[in-house]
Amino acid sequence: MGGTSARQIRTDVESRVASGELTAGDRLPSVRALAAELGVAPATVSAAYRELRLRGLVVGRGRQGTRIAPARRIEAHREAELPSGLIDAMHGSPDPKMLPNLATALAHAASFPQPRYGGPLLEPSLAQAASALFAMDDIPIENLAATSGAMDAVERVIGALDLRIGDRIGVEDPGHIPVHQIARTAGLELVPLPVDEAGITPGGLSDALVGGLNAIVVAPRAQNPTGAAFTAERAQALTAALARNPATAVIQDDHAGLISGVDYCPIEPPGPRWATMRSLGKSFGPDVRVALVAGDERTMHRLSLGLSNGPGWVSFILQRAVAYLLTDPGTIELLRATARSYQQRRDLLIDELRGHGINATGASGLNVWIPTNHVAAVIETARRAGYAIRSGDAYQIQSAPAVRVTISNLDDGDIRRIAEGIAGVASTRTVAASM
Repeated sequence: MGGTSARQIRTDVESRVASGELTAGDRLPSVRALAAELGVAPATVSAAYRELRLRGLVVGRGRQGTRIAPARRIEAHREAELPSGLIDAMHGSPDPKMLPNLATALAHAASFPQPRYGGPLLEPSLAQAASALFAMDDIPIENLAATSGAMDAVERVIGALDLRIGDRIGVEDPGHIPVHQIARTAGLELVPLPVDEAGITPGGLSDALVGGLNAIVVAPRAQNPTGAAFTAERAQALTAALARNPATAVIQDDHAGLISGVDYCPIEPPGPRWATMRSLGKSFGPDVRVALVAGDERTMHRLSLGLSNGPGWVSFILQRAVAYLLTDPGTIELLRATARSYQQRRDLLIDELRGHGINATGASGLNVWIPTNHVAAVIETARRAGYAIRSGDAYQIQSAPAVRVTISNLDDGDIRRIAEGIAGVASTRTVAASM
């Protein structure tokens, strides 16, 4: 290994892992041995190893030394391909039959003149529609921006918060895979916040705050993967837990709010740093890569600088199309119908499973979360019945095993067949374990 600074040493190790020269379990030289070999201070090597640990590339094992991590490497998040011939209940995509026809919205958007370089980043019609949307839920609207989807917003907000490598960020467990990966890529220490049907728990948040949290990222409703949603009581309890920690920035990702099926009950940020984003992909279609972001002045100023120095702006054609859809009476009624349809499907799956003695959760959004100790068997049973569902493993840090079922492509018959298959696996395994 080479390098004379912590960054160079870290980069060298990362390159060797990427090339396959270093693999899971390989032991790195001790801090003192590598420092002597490279002619640098032990503190320099120690800093490099610390950054590698925070990025999930190495693990420290006491007397066994520092070794390449067996899992949780930072990788690009790619959805698994749908197996041929199976109905998709794994990808978290909206029901294509419940999406608005974009033709009219896009034709309207394209009828305006092209924007000029140096103009505003937020198209005026979308600024007006976004202001109205946020104002309905009492979200301050002095500072607004548009990004290319929710995860672009999360990444840009995290980058605007003055967070340093090693800072602690609270993330949902189980939680959205890209959020975990974005935080790891930034070199932040992930602090798992346990999730139940009403979102992150007050006890889990309070425990995490004891060690200090620089920021938290949470979904107030339609939480991925569990479908959790804050109730008014839960949001109040979380707000109270954070009140004694005003330095903790609060990022709330309301990525499926328009079709979540429940009221918006957010955390009240305890201090000056906060951001709330609402993306439109779940409501208007995955290719409508627009998220609306509101936040404190400092955070939004830095986010806007990043946009200006990078892509410049989100396509004004998309922005105008989104503004049209947000104010179109037909689309507004479709969103209400979509939310009702998803709720009926979630409730049916949860009720069917409960009838078989299996507790599942899915208070909002597109997904139902089913705890099980028989993940592989449940997935295989669903596959044999013609459905692709997803293991919860990738979403988890230390939470219990489960599977996620996306209900948006399922009709009532599909849902009942999946429930019967899962129940059959659970009952068979329970009987076998008791014999």
